Amino acid sequence: MLSIILSRNNVFLLILVIGVGVSLSILSYHYSGLTADQISEIASSDIRSNAIIETDGLSKTLLHIIDPVSTNLEILSKIVNYSNIDETKIIIDAVQNSTKSLTEGYYWIDENGRIVSISNVNSSIVKSYSNIDLSNREYFVIPKETHASYYSSAIESIDKIPRLYISFPILDNSDADNFKGVIVASIKIHELGRFLQSELAPQVAGNVGLMDKNGVIIYGSNPSLIGKYYLGEEFQSLVPEEIRGPYNSLLARSLKGFAGAEDLILMGGNKTTITYQPVFIGGKYLWTLFVSSPHQLAAEVGVLINNQKNFSTLMILIIGAVALGIAFLILSWNKRLESAVNARTIELRDANNSLINYNKLLESANEKLSIHDRMQKEFINIAAHELRTPIMPILGDAIFLEKQFEDGKTEVKVDREQVSSIIRNAKRLRRLASDILDITKIESQSLKLNKERFNLNDIIISCISDIKAQIISSDPDQLENISIDYVQKDVFIFADKNRITQVIFNLLSNSVKFTEKGSISISVELGNDIHGNNYVTTSIRDTGHGIDPEIIPRLFTKFASKSFEGTGLGLFISKSIIIAHGGKIWAENNVDSGATFYFRIPQE
Repeated sequence: MLSIILSRNNVFLLILVIGVGVSLSILSYHYSGLTADQISEIASSDIRSNAIIETDGLSKTLLHIIDPVSTNLEILSKIVNYSNIDETKIIIDAVQNSTKSLTEGYYWIDENGRIVSISNVNSSIVKSYSNIDLSNREYFVIPKETHASYYSSAIESIDKIPRLYISFPILDNSDADNFKGVIVASIKIHELGRFLQSELAPQVAGNVGLMDKNGVIIYGSNPSLIGKYYLGEEFQSLVPEEIRGPYNSLLARSLKGFAGAEDLILMGGNKTTITYQPVFIGGKYLWTLFVSSPHQLAAEVGVLINNQKNFSTLMILIIGAVALGIAFLILSWNKRLESAVNARTIELRDANNSLINYNKLLESANEKLSIHDRMQKEFINIAAHELRTPIMPILGDAIFLEKQFEDGKTEVKVDREQVSSIIRNAKRLRRLASDILDITKIESQSLKLNKERFNLNDIIISCISDIKAQIISSDPDQLENISIDYVQKDVFIFADKNRITQVIFNLLSNSVKFTEKGSISISVELGNDIHGNNYVTTSIRDTGHGIDPEIIPRLFTKFASKSFEGTGLGLFISKSIIIAHGGKIWAENNVDSGATFYFRIPQE
């Protein structure tokens, strides 16, 4: 009887242990699943955020490369001279050479639609084209009718190559209504598309598309669709039927001139984010830029999540199987009950510990993603704050000038200080935009180096000249209180000339900022390491305030600044450039006063 009572008690205890273990496993399973879903959503959100930033950057890049072409056409439309065609042709050739990486050619067409001159071809070739009638082409007809610039969609030329055309009307200087012809620039769409695709960061790993405001495809991953309407049969036949409706609705919304980002669920549950950004030129909405970004990172996280869920399910099944085995052993061998229960209890504890460890790993990953999100928001907030500082003086000067017209004046006087203020703040905006673009490339690990062999002495002299010009424009009296010393030395290195120039200028600007009176000296030394590799060490020493002790540990990190001006991005960008060259950068306070910055890079 006592044995039966003991057996029943043991069975009760066993059932209690099994119930607790299974309950904990199920709770752990649900908790880990919830945490995993949150991680997946954060990963997807990060992809969308990166895609939005990348699309905005690409739209600015597109404007940056189109703007010089428009500027050239506007200038040419005002200076072409029918009485001196040869001299005008020289100017057209020079303009084409300045934008030849993008434009295929510039064309001068008279009021009858006949070619007067083509860039970079001789007069005999021009004569062979003189009989071609181009008066029915859109890039001729629209400027003729509107007396305004024209930006085309994709147009297939005689040689079956799709091109983009930009044209400006030529108007009589004495009579604005007297149409004299057009100046046209042609751009190969495939070259433009390849350039935009190459600018896409590797982390986004998507495709670039361009569409005009009417829904005609200018560029896409499928060349056969260029020039086709997105609701046409050619395009629609390639869109999977299950996403055709949402996809067409997305494209329709994108053509309303607003930026956006939307997700599409493809076959197999794969998700792709499509971001779109309108492109405005001269205040007119012309095109929409698209970037598609597959959620590869989110998919990989999803695989890990499923593996973790499967493991948790397997653990629950194992616990149940072990519990049944223990019950069988208890009923069969009562004498071994205590030892068997102890052994299985330990197994349950280890299984739960394993699940807890997995949950901690998931929580750690979640925290890292949250930190990344906070840093990204912090960067955007600081950049926005820095943008306001130069914008306000420019806006203030503009409002002041505008008010002078209220009394019916057609002309107003602008003093030198106002012009200097506008130029100074505009340059500051340009530097900030350049820094933000560099930070984006560094963060996305897409910083590219274009190495060449050059004389380091030349760029040091150039930087000294530029920094003196900057001092004169901002505070001429400071130049009298600061001397910049450099003993010229010819040292040839193999590196990215523009990026090394950027580093030297950043360090010089930093020294000037913290040296109100004194001297700045630059020196270049050659050396080699233990492996016999040659390197060049450049140092910039000043007699200014020195480096704040609180800043030294994080001197070369983002936003490391205690001054009233600047984002603290310059030294972070400089360090990233030097590291990309396989070099090293560091700084120290001088014994007497000021500080010295050093950077070392391989000579070859």
